[in-house]
Amino acid sequence: MSNAELPRELLSDRIYDMIRASILDGSRLPGSRVVESEIARGLDVSQAPVREAVKRLVHAGLVTSEPRRGSYVTEISEDEFGIARELRAALERVGARSAIASLTPADLSDLRSIVGRMKLAVAASDWAEFRSLDTKFHARVLLIGNHAVLSRVWDALEPLLVSQRAIGDPAYTGKKDVVIQWHEDLISALESGDAEVAGAAFFAHASGALGAD
Repeated sequence: MSNAELPRELLSDRIYDMIRASILDGSRLPGSRVVESEIARGLDVSQAPVREAVKRLVHAGLVTSEPRRGSYVTEISEDEFGIARELRAALERVGARSAIASLTPADLSDLRSIVGRMKLAVAASDWAEFRSLDTKFHARVLLIGNHAVLSRVWDALEPLLVSQRAIGDPAYTGKKDVVIQWHEDLISALESGDAEVAGAAFFAHASGALGAD
């Protein structure tokens, strides 16, 4: 079945996933335009499903749309980015410390499963999948303590962190295996049962003290 023959809803979902993946893998940089007509021509489809996909990306915070300027991958100032990164580091420290009291073997198993899939993504050079899993890992930790406010703040920050390449930067030129090891170390910090150790580990990771996150 060709793109043009797919049901409109399914086609819109595919286009959404495609554009999101291009943001995650670094193909579309912050501030780059998202031109609906060009995407539609490239996929040989009408603009309607593309428009729907872009609206969803705007709602998700990954794309910004402005009158007369059009749509573009969300971009924020350096100062705003600095604030977002500080907030993330503080949030993850609180989240890790909170997780210690509620951590279960099932939680650790879930986190190890995510890191295992991250390894597979690195082996396949699938940077978009790696970044999705990286984001999922950190969001999962924030769920462990069962404090809704942590997840709500994360939901607000996540699109900025993803669009600004602050989670699993696709331009990172170091060894990808090292990035995997950092996440394994974070699991070990949680396993320590020491809230301060876990909080410090997640804070250092999220603030970029290790070089990439």
